[in-house]
Amino acid sequence: MNLSTRLGLMSGFISMLLITFLYVANPELLIVGYERLTLLVLMAAILYGVLQQRQTNFSPAKIEDLLSDNKQIDVINDFASFGALLKLGFRIYIIGFFIKFLFIWFLFNYYDPTLVDMVKEAYLKVVEGHKNTSDMELIYRENLENFKQGNFAPSLTNFLGIALELIVGFILSLVFAFFFKRDQPEY
Repeated sequence: MNLSTRLGLMSGFISMLLITFLYVANPELLIVGYERLTLLVLMAAILYGVLQQRQTNFSPAKIEDLLSDNKQIDVINDFASFGALLKLGFRIYIIGFFIKFLFIWFLFNYYDPTLVDMVKEAYLKVVEGHKNTSDMELIYRENLENFKQGNFAPSLTNFLGIALELIVGFILSLVFAFFFKRDQPEY
């Protein structure tokens, strides 16, 4: 099993564990912030993976070997290019995200569907708190009723939400890969 798969699985299962602790402690905690907590876990996994990939084994003896005519030395794994680190970080994020997402989907849709109602109530409070005063009351109530008819459960058909999460993962991987790249020098 390669590094990205191992760290992706680990971060996904740690996210599941944290979500389970939040659910057991107080299900309302899932409504206010499990995304931020699991995002920190995924960021830590990406950072750890990038740093592991970046580590080099170079020593002066190896540099002397490189300067000699001995071409049997494999230096491919001693450096990490921007592309390799980006690919590694994004793989870690994708694997961890989908494990977390499937767990949340199962938890909200099958294990405890009352969580969906809690999410709906929280969103309605936000919408009512940000009421546009220029709208007439009738239009506002109509928009609120349409909003209430929406589906608040995690869904695999929510392509926009999944795409936004993947864009966040790509940006995180991009930033970590940019700051921690170590290209092979040309001798």
